[in-house]
Amino acid sequence: MKRSPLLAAALLAAVSALLPGRAAAEVSTTLAIGLKADRAEFVRGEDVTLSGVVRNAGATAFIVDDYGPYLKNRIRLYVRDAATGRLLDPRPGAPASAVPSLSVKPGEEKPFTIRVGALFDLPQHARVQATAVVERGEGESAASHPVAFTVVEGIEFSSVVRTLPGDDSKLYRFSLLYWARDQVESIFLRITGPSRDGPVVGFAALGNVVRVAEPTMSFGSDGTVTIVHQISRDRFARTRLDASSFPLRVLERDDNLLSRDAVSERIVTQLVSDRIEAREAEKADEGGGLFRRHRTRTPASDTLPSAITPRNAQ
Repeated sequence: MKRSPLLAAALLAAVSALLPGRAAAEVSTTLAIGLKADRAEFVRGEDVTLSGVVRNAGATAFIVDDYGPYLKNRIRLYVRDAATGRLLDPRPGAPASAVPSLSVKPGEEKPFTIRVGALFDLPQHARVQATAVVERGEGESAASHPVAFTVVEGIEFSSVVRTLPGDDSKLYRFSLLYWARDQVESIFLRITGPSRDGPVVGFAALGNVVRVAEPTMSFGSDGTVTIVHQISRDRFARTRLDASSFPLRVLERDDNLLSRDAVSERIVTQLVSDRIEAREAEKADEGGGLFRRHRTRTPASDTLPSAITPRNAQ
């Protein structure tokens, strides 16, 4: 978190230069802010989150709240397209502070989370840079280092265009998507307008996926959608969601469905095991069995067959 006053001033000046009409603010000597992206890549429609921390080295608390004395304390987020350098405009009605409430006592530091999608409409297929600025009143500010992340489209498994129950006037595209990140292959459901590039109205992360069996998607008359996908060599997951309204709501999740091959393998293994146990039981009843020779006492030398009787036994 520590940085030199010159570096802090340069970061704040760089942010201020991007903002038309923003007055230059004094670099805070008591507040510092850090920021990081929770992932390097987000699938379009996913909840993009940034994690940060504010440190207060001053003598008074730093409070962000909708109460009068604290209305001018805030954390702002500035986002730009890394390719074009264009600063993104906040969504209409976006709150002035990216963090609605925060209280940091003197000598304390507090974490916070920013949901970027609540503040900006992020560009598609783009690398994005974000900077957080903490402001105490109108004249004291501190900026974080810029953090970068990428918004990816995802690779489509399959898609279906259909209406929702009770509303035949609108078409929606239900798309099953694949993306690999953090050494995990994952599957997602995204619902947009009728076109692939339309606005996202519903999104769900469905967990890891094994790309052997093709994922399936089926629809109920009650507005539900059910996705079945493979999650390991012999197991599948079934997720049922309520898609009659948005946001999507998970109704049921079962991660213990067995594949037909796994079921067949278990049946065959059980049959073989049962037959072995039955055969061993029969041998035991006959006085034989696998372990019979280990339970039989070794005969004395005077009862050994003549062929192996010691010569001095004459």
